[in-house]
Amino acid sequence: MELNEAYEGQPVEFVSIDAGTRPGSAETFLDELGVVHHVLNDADRDAFSAYGVRGIPTTCIVDHEGRLMYRHIGFSEGDEERYAAEIEALLRWMPES
Repeated sequence: MELNEAYEGQPVEFVSIDAGTRPGSAETFLDELGVVHHVLNDADRDAFSAYGVRGIPTTCIVDHEGRLMYRHIGFSEGDEERYAAEIEALLRWMPES
């Protein structure tokens, strides 16, 4: 399941954060993969610290006020369904704007 596509038009934003300075070759690699979400650089690891990142990859789901609502370290097949369920729960909980 492509979560980017599944939640298009919903109040959901997908962001990846690099741990260090990203070389130009990485930009080409991301383009070749067709990555459509934001990819940020956290060379000082402020975001890593703020969200308690202890391993890579770490998936965090943050609510509309910036609060960490879910964190998962690692990745295995089927995790997308777990993330979708967490996103759905958060969307049901969020106040309507």
